[in-house]
Amino acid sequence: MLDVNPSITAWECGSRQISQGGKRHCADFTVYDGDGTVWLMDAPDRKPKMQWAALDACARSLGLSYCHVEHSEIYDGFRLRNAKDLLRYGGHDVPLGDRVRLLALLDENGSLTFGECLQAIRESKPVATLASMILHGFIEVDLDDALIGPETRVTRMRS
Repeated sequence: MLDVNPSITAWECGSRQISQGGKRHCADFTVYDGDGTVWLMDAPDRKPKMQWAALDACARSLGLSYCHVEHSEIYDGFRLRNAKDLLRYGGHDVPLGDRVRLLALLDENGSLTFGECLQAIRESKPVATLASMILHGFIEVDLDDALIGPETRVTRMRS
């Protein structure tokens, strides 16, 4: 889920500890946001020894933010399924010609459907190319609205 969130620039597992009153807590993830915020994040199944409010206060005292992700944020809706579909193509290399061709088309049109984008890919596997470009931040789709399909709108990401 962290890999497909465009506002997250990096993340790492269990690297930061916070403590209060002799109780220690190591967050599941340290997440770096594009706006400079560093989050300590715990997965939904986490049952820490400290209260959520205490974890939040400890994190804030260190200049960090704290987030306990709710079960519904991960398992309800389409985001997890779409993330799984995209991540299978994470290692796909996109040929320069396909990348430039698709980005130029998006510049001309503003957005295209996934199906229309597939037609622009000539040098490699179309679905793998689009998925890789989504994962690498060149283009974006709405992962929450529905499963990715031919009618899904694709737009160019701007940095």
